Amino acid sequence: MDAQTHPGLAGERILGRLLGCRAWLLSYIRALVRDYALAEDVFQEVCLAILRREGELVPEPGLEAYFLKSARHAALAALHRRRRSSPLRPELADVLEAEWTKTAPEPDPSRLNILRRCVEKLQERARLLLELRYDQLLSGQALADRIGTTTGGAYVALSRVHRALRRCMGAEAAP
Repeated sequence: MDAQTHPGLAGERILGRLLGCRAWLLSYIRALVRDYALAEDVFQEVCLAILRREGELVPEPGLEAYFLKSARHAALAALHRRRRSSPLRPELADVLEAEWTKTAPEPDPSRLNILRRCVEKLQERARLLLELRYDQLLSGQALADRIGTTTGGAYVALSRVHRALRRCMGAEAAP
């Protein structure tokens, strides 16, 4: 059984790789937009876009470069929507992207298993937030409406879940 013959397996590997490089991508996005909240929004947009295209993607080397390009386009689009100019000139954004690509994290298939175990350890409400956002692909506003809070409150809750997963994955991966 492999990712080529079982698309669900490919999707899980892609998601594992995407979440495995969350900190790397988020720091890149923050460097472009210079706004923590906007960077979180952009990262979530990138996740949703990747999930929508998972059937078209193959978990091969170089996938992180695709994530980086997606993050750059989403960040610049978010700045444009906010009617703000990019804090970096395009040529500097090119240099930043080239340098960031050199630091791409190495894919680790065991991280997906660790992620699964950590998700299982989460409280039911935290697992529900992940399901609503990433399985049902609810927008931030729709998620907030569903759980009865503001959009900001929904993002704070998701951010806490992401932190809990990072801590758990770090502890599980430690020898």
